[in-house]
Amino acid sequence: MKKLRNLLLVLLVATLLFGTISGCNTYSGGSTSTPDQSTEPTSSGTDNEDDDNGSGTEQPTVKETTFTFVGDQPNTLNMILSVSNIDSHIFYLTSAMLFRPYDGVSYPEVCEDFTVSEDKTVYTYKLRDAQYSDGTPITAEHFAYYLLARLDPEMGSPMAADLINTYGFLNAAAYNAGECSREDVGIKALDEKTLEITLERPIATFDGKLDIYPLREEFVKEKGEALGGTPDDLEYSGPYILKEWVLDGYMDFVKNPTYIDADKSFPTTNIRMVISSDHNTRVTMFENGEVDCLMNVGNDYLDILKDYIEHNPGGGHQAIQFNRLNQDPAKAAILGNKNFRKALSYALNREAIVAATNPSSAPLTRLVSSNHAGIREDSLFTEDFTPNTVPAAGDVNKAKEYLDAALQELGYSSVSELPTLEYLTFEVPTYRLIAETVIDQWKQLLGLENISILLLPVPQAIQAMMTYDYDIYYTSLSSGDDPIEILSMWVTGGTVNDITGSGRNLFENEKYDELVAEAIVTFDRQKRMELLAEAEQIILEEGPIEPLIVDGIYYAVAPYVEGFVYSSDYYQFNYLVVNK
Repeated sequence: MKKLRNLLLVLLVATLLFGTISGCNTYSGGSTSTPDQSTEPTSSGTDNEDDDNGSGTEQPTVKETTFTFVGDQPNTLNMILSVSNIDSHIFYLTSAMLFRPYDGVSYPEVCEDFTVSEDKTVYTYKLRDAQYSDGTPITAEHFAYYLLARLDPEMGSPMAADLINTYGFLNAAAYNAGECSREDVGIKALDEKTLEITLERPIATFDGKLDIYPLREEFVKEKGEALGGTPDDLEYSGPYILKEWVLDGYMDFVKNPTYIDADKSFPTTNIRMVISSDHNTRVTMFENGEVDCLMNVGNDYLDILKDYIEHNPGGGHQAIQFNRLNQDPAKAAILGNKNFRKALSYALNREAIVAATNPSSAPLTRLVSSNHAGIREDSLFTEDFTPNTVPAAGDVNKAKEYLDAALQELGYSSVSELPTLEYLTFEVPTYRLIAETVIDQWKQLLGLENISILLLPVPQAIQAMMTYDYDIYYTSLSSGDDPIEILSMWVTGGTVNDITGSGRNLFENEKYDELVAEAIVTFDRQKRMELLAEAEQIILEEGPIEPLIVDGIYYAVAPYVEGFVYSSDYYQFNYLVVNK
């Protein structure tokens, strides 16, 4: 299953568009524009189970329940410009989907059924009856527009390259380059209930289950730059409606009675997401019963909350990224030097870093995730293929050899002559501690006194990364569901490799591009995995990124909460029940 939103994600992601959520501190839906909550639930479509309360029969009173949890404030709720899973958490709650992922499986939602052509290039979706909260029917045109808007060069979506590289919709690249019209793209509404997707070539990893949202072009044009900025500037077709948004305070959601599956899922009627970054405050709120769930429990609080703690081992792949496109020629030369990068990587004891900073995580020495299936569905890629890479505990002698080679190649006689470099990371306690530990190892083991830490608030740090205004950056990437997902980020023009879509790539390797491109269209599983293993070895050896940690998360859930499903992609409250 491919996901449109998971190719550039961090634990605390922000985007250049953070500033679009500005103005008044409180966003509360007004009576004239906030959807009416008094309407009764409508039919959920042809797939619905029989309803004992048929037409003309009074609906039973719904018991009011509230789930309160601590979450992260979104960066932008503009669907076209969003690049963060933090935003996707909210879209999951407020928008219908063609297919809705839940607990690792994608289920049809607005999609009633779909067919695939014999050559696996044309996917035809039939839609169920569904509507927005104002009663407007959802049509195939709305799903098509969502995809086309993210490809439209005039709209400036940061995820256009992701769509093009991952799916290869017919003429998508040409449209995004301004070389054809959107009518030429293989994304079409054949009628109100039929969506047709045409690929330029078969994609081995595409199962047809698109987790995309409907979006009305007229709504986007009406809202303009205000789209997604307040509750009144969002359109609602999903399980919940955002009623109030207090910046850095909370977001209140109420159940949407017109949601297509309102009678079968999302039984909790009210959700409050509390926004707080202070760990002491968060833990106190949980202990006092003010919140029912606490995400991202800090290590210092694990013993205090041990009776409620759950652990999820999966998370972002955190790595050290080197900017060879630095505007300073001396810095660009050293950051682009393979031996220098390898010296820094081999000097790091990843096991010690994990133990000292975040015991819920694990050392990471490769890009492909440890849970990716391999040659067989029941095997693991990381067991089937073992690349030549840095040991988890490091290798100081080899690090010194790499450093000596780098100095000789760059024309320096000692490390004291190297230009000063900044290690950019988030102004977040865990990230600060990781930075201090990494810098200390480089200093103690390699004598590097020229690298200092630059801490910036999340949005400013992301902005610096996206404009290539950094030396060394501590990044976090989603590994996705298949090795192809993280590896395709680094092809020429890839979502991460060319973050701005401007043609400036951190990494360029023709052989790597060829291997990934061939893997995308290779349906023989063993052959495809062999191609990806070869590609992974190339980027581990030549790429501007050195894997460091795969994050794990501890979270606390109150015992009276049932049906809580953890996901770093979405707030999956589909069957969540609060018994208090």
